[in-house]
Amino acid sequence: MSSIDEAPVRLAEIPDLQLTRNSPLSRHTRFEIGGPASIYAETRTESAFVDALRILRRSSVRLFVAGSGTNLVVADAGFPGVVLAFSGDAISADGNRVTVQAGASLQSLVDFAIAHGLKGLDSMTGIPGQVGAAIYGNAGAYGSSISDFIREVRFFDGGSIRTFDNAACEFRYRSSIFKRHKDWVILSALLEFQPGDPIALAGRAAQILAVRNAKYPPEMRCAGSIFKNLILAELPARVQAMVPPDVVKGGKVPSAWFLDVTGVKGMKSGGIHVADYHANLIYNAGGGTARELRQVINELKRRVRDRFGIDLEEEIQYVGFDERLPALDILAATVRILDELIAGLSREDLDWQPAPGRWSVAEVLMHLAHCEEVCFVRRTRDMLDQDDPPLAAYTVEEFTAADWGFNGDGLAALTRLHDLRRGILDMLETQPASSGSRAGIHPDLGRITLAELLNEWAFHDLGHIRQIAEIVRVRRFYPDMGPFRPLYTVNP
Repeated sequence: MSSIDEAPVRLAEIPDLQLTRNSPLSRHTRFEIGGPASIYAETRTESAFVDALRILRRSSVRLFVAGSGTNLVVADAGFPGVVLAFSGDAISADGNRVTVQAGASLQSLVDFAIAHGLKGLDSMTGIPGQVGAAIYGNAGAYGSSISDFIREVRFFDGGSIRTFDNAACEFRYRSSIFKRHKDWVILSALLEFQPGDPIALAGRAAQILAVRNAKYPPEMRCAGSIFKNLILAELPARVQAMVPPDVVKGGKVPSAWFLDVTGVKGMKSGGIHVADYHANLIYNAGGGTARELRQVINELKRRVRDRFGIDLEEEIQYVGFDERLPALDILAATVRILDELIAGLSREDLDWQPAPGRWSVAEVLMHLAHCEEVCFVRRTRDMLDQDDPPLAAYTVEEFTAADWGFNGDGLAALTRLHDLRRGILDMLETQPASSGSRAGIHPDLGRITLAELLNEWAFHDLGHIRQIAEIVRVRRFYPDMGPFRPLYTVNP
């Protein structure tokens, strides 16, 4: 019996632990995307939760401890292991001190504090997620963080239950010691507050909630802000000088400002959209995939890196992405790069040949689409459908533009390439990383694995992107380079 088969047998012996096999994690994330977990286990009791952790930590089964899934991005292929969730939500007060279990929603804790006339958490009303996750990431808003009120945190370190005071938790902006020790799991916390007027606190919370709901509607499939704000003093001096003073709040620069400058509002990839009113809000408009979400996030990070030389850091967590096949992100990105390269080119530009016998941009696009269909996609499907299938050789010299079937229309070929790439990536995203060892037999190269094919596929794309880029450079920029022109040899 394998570990993943043995685990539910042992977990089933734990009272108050509910198990579900092949549970779609899209049901447990606010983005509503992601494939299944091999096992989804949930309990409201701390003892059952710790018992399950002990069993799983001693096994070889992969484990992910989840909260309410508000900030999770789960891979389309899912998670090949056990997702364990703690939903214990008890909250109690002793004077101005409150004890809360990690599975309670942060909003429940906020409401409890307001009702008991304890001030401080009212600014965090409307922030989704559980208390444990809020402590883990030191959640906060409007200049305050949950760490301001933490006195003790109880957690399981894999061997025993321990308690840390506030200082030992090493809280920082959107961080804590628990982020660095991901095997430590928060169970409960003790918080202390100053007294306040419940009516005034409720009024302030209502105002904040109205603003938050306008920005992040509760029904929107999103994780709130995707990226952390940046601390002004930690930015390079040249970047600090670029930031308008009125943008800085509490010593922090909103990541949305950097994103806004790069013009990302309204960006779309399939069902994943960047809000047209907030550059740091990405949501699933319907039918979005984790692959599309990663594409958009990576593109936003790239734009800020290229413009400012800094890296944005996500507030969200990724689950299952280390189990993907290789090169998928590159294969997803290269078709977008092609779009950007040829944007605005005329039909004359697309058909221009840099020299007799050399391909035009249109011919490169036709070749890419033809090779996609009869070479890479066909081989990939054969490898996944059969054991060691024979792979037909593909020699581009055997074909002419007429054979490619696009009647000389490079844009039609690019459209076909998009359709083929989207379909094959959607299929590959559902395959486990172990599929990379599947193989086919090539008449000249011998045995080729799927992982090798995917890497070659990406390399093939990048080579032709460079080819197109050189032609575009000549057509668009070379005549206007002025004194720089003699420094370059143009030989695309």
